[in-house]
Amino acid sequence: MRAELYYLRKDTAFKSISATFLLGCIFLIIIIGTKGGYELDNAVQPLSIAAQFSLFLYLIIPLHACFFATEGFEHGSIQNIIAAGRSRRSYFMGKYMLEILAVCWWLLQLFGLFYLLYLAAALVTGARIGNESFGEDFSMAVRAIGFNILYLAAYAAAVMMLGMLMRKASSAVVATFFFIFGNLLLSGYLKDSSSRLLRAVSDYSLMTQIMKFSGMYSDGSQRVLLSGTGDYLRAVAVPLLVIAVCLAVTLIFVEKKDIQL
Repeated sequence: MRAELYYLRKDTAFKSISATFLLGCIFLIIIIGTKGGYELDNAVQPLSIAAQFSLFLYLIIPLHACFFATEGFEHGSIQNIIAAGRSRRSYFMGKYMLEILAVCWWLLQLFGLFYLLYLAAALVTGARIGNESFGEDFSMAVRAIGFNILYLAAYAAAVMMLGMLMRKASSAVVATFFFIFGNLLLSGYLKDSSSRLLRAVSDYSLMTQIMKFSGMYSDGSQRVLLSGTGDYLRAVAVPLLVIAVCLAVTLIFVEKKDIQL
């Protein structure tokens, strides 16, 4: 874990993604201010606004998980680690746990920076900061952060499974792109299908749930949010099932397959 954490700190991709989120927050703040100003209903509203941009996390972070899973095969370090007495199971789980820590850091960075920059812009420009709907925005922000951790963990489990199965970064990256955009297609194109089965596949897809808790899912002209116990249970069960299946498949594979670079 210490060795992997050291690698993560030195990882160029990790630093690049962190810098991208910083620049992205600044860019979003400027765009929002240019279009409608920085007026707020309450002091926590920037967090609920940031939740609507969390979709971009799923276009960037899975690629890091892909490279992080395959770097041991690309550079040959996995053989040295296993030869030193570490089990293959602990090798993979160590990487997965550190990827989740990286996810938490990027979420903290995105929401934290966006919140601080938005409030600073509102104060500097003298925009109104009210006290309406405080509880609603706070609740939405907390749910969005919690769900994003869970769903990014599911994406990381799936992508790292692909990386461990393929072992080549180039092949794993292609598979990762198919996984990311395949989820987008499942959510967008199948929801209006005439087939009940295809609509169910779309409704239970990861991206559909992500767009619902982010407040970006719409059915026609109506925005659809999570509502009721059934929706929340499904929103929690879908990523947990993905994580369980992907981790199980990966651990079985790495235990049985020879390490050949």
